[in-house]
Amino acid sequence: MLRDKIRAEPFGTYLTDSNVVSAYYEEKQLTDLYGRSHMGLCGICIYLAVSLFAFHFREQSLTGILPSDLMHKLGAVPPVFMAVGLMWVSTVSALTVISGRLYHRTPPSGTTSHVAFRIGFFVLFFVVGGLGRYVNEIFISGLVVLTLQHYNVYNYYMRKIEKKLIIRNDLHQETL
Repeated sequence: MLRDKIRAEPFGTYLTDSNVVSAYYEEKQLTDLYGRSHMGLCGICIYLAVSLFAFHFREQSLTGILPSDLMHKLGAVPPVFMAVGLMWVSTVSALTVISGRLYHRTPPSGTTSHVAFRIGFFVLFFVVGGLGRYVNEIFISGLVVLTLQHYNVYNYYMRKIEKKLIIRNDLHQETL
């Protein structure tokens, strides 16, 4: 760890106690940024696990599981074409937002919301009874959105890490 390496410097070097503390916090910030850069990848892994689960139950639907009297009390199930339209509007919207954030280099939106929306489509198609027919489309649209989100998150935080390292190296050059 950098903190131990800095404390091992011989007495009388350019490092002071405040520099040691500063270097420790800089390393902590870099570690946090590096961890954040992989949040998109974690979202993809969660989505893949849920996709496997949904693929296993693709032939099931809410109407097939619940008794008919309970389904009658719940009311009519929305048509599948409405769910398909909602999925494609949401996919295009998510891709537009993520692409805009990439282009303008603004902080990425939360990966959790993208994962939740994509998982929500599996639930929606389970309810309307179209999961078996549209499981591949749901999977591909979610994978495309989450892959672009991971690319956005990774690039944003790697740029921040690079800037911090450049600043740290410049400061180190000045103290020598």
